[in-house]
Amino acid sequence: MRENEAVRSSCASEDGLPPFDVWKSVRKELPELAPELIGGVLRQGHKMLISGSSKAGKSFLLLELCAAISEGGEWLGFKCRQGRVLYINFEMDRASCLHRLDRIYDTLGIREKHGDDLVVWTLRGRAEPLDRFVPKLISRVRDMQFSAIVLDPIYKVITGDENSATDMGAFCNQFDRICDETGCSVICCHHHSKGAQGSKRVMDRASGSGVFARDPDAQLDIIQLQLTPEQKLKYRDGNATAWRMESSLREFPNIRPLDFWFDYPVHRVDTAGVLASAPAEGSALANLQKSSRRTSGLQRRERLDTAYEACNTGGPIRVNDMADFLHLTRQTVKRYLDEYPGAYLVDNGFVWKVQ
Repeated sequence: MRENEAVRSSCASEDGLPPFDVWKSVRKELPELAPELIGGVLRQGHKMLISGSSKAGKSFLLLELCAAISEGGEWLGFKCRQGRVLYINFEMDRASCLHRLDRIYDTLGIREKHGDDLVVWTLRGRAEPLDRFVPKLISRVRDMQFSAIVLDPIYKVITGDENSATDMGAFCNQFDRICDETGCSVICCHHHSKGAQGSKRVMDRASGSGVFARDPDAQLDIIQLQLTPEQKLKYRDGNATAWRMESSLREFPNIRPLDFWFDYPVHRVDTAGVLASAPAEGSALANLQKSSRRTSGLQRRERLDTAYEACNTGGPIRVNDMADFLHLTRQTVKRYLDEYPGAYLVDNGFVWKVQ
């Protein structure tokens, strides 16, 4: 018996576990990768978590994703592979859920070509711990050829203590079981922990044990952006909220942060770049900008003097350099400088301090 065959044979026991892979052998004929269900984000049969705060419209976002998968369209600019999707609704009553979906189709102008491929299962008031629900789910969907199963929200089916790594490890194993036995991707959403999230890493924002962020193959986190009063009034008629999506991906490079508006009942990508400079709520930059709007004249003058000295390298000093140092916009720094015409001169984007 050759050595490689002996290695595989030694694993062919009755422990129920897969055999070893000997690299020299498998490299000659690598297994085919699962197709991308969400381009550059999620493969078929893998797990995805969307985490975010309240008021982000996470359920609307998931329904938009279901529509994109069933119709083979785009979701926030990501191309989706056409397939059958099951949306399991644990939170809304049946009529409200279906009316939401109808408004999304109408507002986004989605042409329904594959209406049979989007299935909704409303279980409000009938949720049970995931370890008891999964066998029923697998039995129900086994021969229905779904590409994805969406559970919204997962707090309704959590088994054990949300803050226990052991309990949440066992809980997340149930998602693996769904993937393994049905071939579906499992997609779910979870809420942020309490408090400001802007200063935290993407993986640390979801409530409970860090297992929530480490277990999925893809985590997409959405956080609200802090807008100026002018931005709130000027864009989207002042009614929309602004959000940024960041990622932690296992199979692909992380996506570039994606800014979008939640303009009820749909999310729209900020293609104009209006939100690019907006800080995430709770971040150090957001807190600094908040405090800058409440500073006294003396405090503003002291900050200008500090920035000027820090940027003074013997040559002309640009307003942009001072703005970068202060973590403020160019317009804000220019407004501060205009308050002290006897102390600073500004011309063509450069600043001189009056001696």
